[in-house]
Amino acid sequence: MSQCKPSAPRHRLIITADDFGYSAERDGGIIECFLDGAVTGVVLLVNGEAAEQACAIARKHGIPVGLHLNLTEGYPVYKNEHTSLINSDGFLRGKFGFREALQDGKIDLCDVKKEIEAQIECFQTLMETQPTHVDGHQHVQVLPGVREVFAETLAKYGIERTRLPIQHGLKNSNWVPKLHMDFFQQFEQQAEEAKTVFQRYNIRYPDGFFGTSTMGSHMTIGHLEQALTAAENKLYGDTTTSPLTFELMTHPGCCTSPGHGGCGGGPDDFSQSKDREYEMSVLRSSDWKKVIATHNMDLGSYKDVK
Repeated sequence: MSQCKPSAPRHRLIITADDFGYSAERDGGIIECFLDGAVTGVVLLVNGEAAEQACAIARKHGIPVGLHLNLTEGYPVYKNEHTSLINSDGFLRGKFGFREALQDGKIDLCDVKKEIEAQIECFQTLMETQPTHVDGHQHVQVLPGVREVFAETLAKYGIERTRLPIQHGLKNSNWVPKLHMDFFQQFEQQAEEAKTVFQRYNIRYPDGFFGTSTMGSHMTIGHLEQALTAAENKLYGDTTTSPLTFELMTHPGCCTSPGHGGCGGGPDDFSQSKDREYEMSVLRSSDWKKVIATHNMDLGSYKDVK
């Protein structure tokens, strides 16, 4: 008599909406997605213009909230006019400006530590609890030098989870422009190098990640399923008996109006783009929900990351 093969475990899909607190309009769309089951958690920009209001809404609806550590956009939370994190106008240096300054040795890692601590403590005040996890706006948490300070500081505050932005099969996403792909592959390599640092401090992360290649107009059902399948193929095996966790990074929301929102200095083109509403429509579609069901997945949160 043949032995019954155990049923495959149901894996967990975490769908995270980034940039919560950026603007009331953007947040309104994110809330709609959460209530519709299209996202399962958010990450908060504590220096976002709408952060305080966003936290009140999140508490009302029981939304899992993590901290979206921001070292690149708007005003810093730690107030020090001599901090190396800012430019001559008092703003954080930007996605590429911060990276260039870090590479050139112009960033004092003590300033990075103070800013991380200030943002964690600001989050605790706003949300009256710990973040579910801490990741990095524009993936700053995996940068050389920053990742060591980041992991050490999370451990100090008893925070045990982060995002590891490595999308398996990314190189096969032939719709991504080369300039973007070069940047994506750069931070993926840095994320690979960050693994040992995070593990040293017992910082955990989901087993799989995708969303790098599916931002904005690139978020199609076909592209999402290709990215999810590539993650599964990398991680699944005949001996996979324990549930795995996968995170999809998203940027939905209603478009931010000119002059509203931002982290200081007003909203950027990304937040004002119709792509934010387009992502909402895809995430809420019956076609995407069918893909999730077909892949035998349950929706989850960072609490499922073991």
